[in-house]
Amino acid sequence: ERSIERQERRAEEEQRRQEEQQNQNQQGGEQGEPNDPSDPTAAQTALPESCAVLDTAVLYDMTALENRLNEMAAQGCTGAVFTLKDSDGLVLYQSALEDVTGNAAQTAQRYDLAAVIAKIKAAGLTPVGRLWAFDDHTAARKMPEAMVKYNYTETNWIHNDKDAGGHTWLNPVSERAQGYILSLLQEAAESGLEAIILEGVQFPTGYSLNLATYAEKGVTVDKSAVLADFTARAKTAMQAKGVSLWTALWLGDLSGESVRLGGSPLDIMASAEDCLIKAQPEQFATRKAPLEESIYTVMHPWWSSLAKKLPDGVALAAEVQTYAPAADLWQGSGWGEAQLTEQIRAAQEAGAGSILLAEAK
Repeated sequence: ERSIERQERRAEEEQRRQEEQQNQNQQGGEQGEPNDPSDPTAAQTALPESCAVLDTAVLYDMTALENRLNEMAAQGCTGAVFTLKDSDGLVLYQSALEDVTGNAAQTAQRYDLAAVIAKIKAAGLTPVGRLWAFDDHTAARKMPEAMVKYNYTETNWIHNDKDAGGHTWLNPVSERAQGYILSLLQEAAESGLEAIILEGVQFPTGYSLNLATYAEKGVTVDKSAVLADFTARAKTAMQAKGVSLWTALWLGDLSGESVRLGGSPLDIMASAEDCLIKAQPEQFATRKAPLEESIYTVMHPWWSSLAKKLPDGVALAAEVQTYAPAADLWQGSGWGEAQLTEQIRAAQEAGAGSILLAEAK
């Protein structure tokens, strides 16, 4: 019965994609430019309606992976998200790129990317790779020219004291840094992935940000413009491979100027086109101002504000929080299905077509 249910969900997902593609074809025909079926950009995979994240450990054990995928399918998931490159800068799959081995970014244990993709598809789910961009402190070993610098020197800037976990960052302005991320995206696309989530598209956060330098003295850096240009490059590259690229952005950064995205975050969204909004409620909580008991009351104004100013042509997906906030960050108790439902409701009312269930780090 579960097998039949998985097949039915997969069929429904495929029907939805076909309907979306048909609508795009009709729009193209109305403009006199029908889509060419031989063009890889004409049939890209949308982010599955319901995604969950695979624990990294199961990627190295095909039996454990199969068991977990069966559980996810039985729970109604249509997509399985797994990490390609993590926020430490480590590449978890077996990569053939010289920059990966040169940076010592390849993990000692690495999984077979093609085998993982095949196993996910065999379970009736859509594989979705996840790759962190500029939040990377591993690349500094062999790519010092691609890192954020300290006060216009050759010294790499770190976002905190080393004793407190401070680390280096890839410089979003650097062509070398951007090229490295694009090469990883290309490799993942050529391995058979149809959808990728690009995380860490941002400038650094942390302490002593006034001493973090991205260009030569006298050069003004427009953070939003830099990130918009990069996301456009990444989007174009993935479209050429027939891959749907979703750029992950924090909801709290989209209301105005932010350290991560600069002063025009909507320009980044417009360039990315497909945006996964990181909408975990705990980002809006402090100990002095914990979340209200009703999570819908918390999230609805943020989503509603975004929906009103959303650039034309931007598609939304939402990453929601399955785990409970710290006890002093929420006024309620018993975090569970009700709070998850309220988050999804607020996101869907704003137009989010896909939901990713975020688990605790």
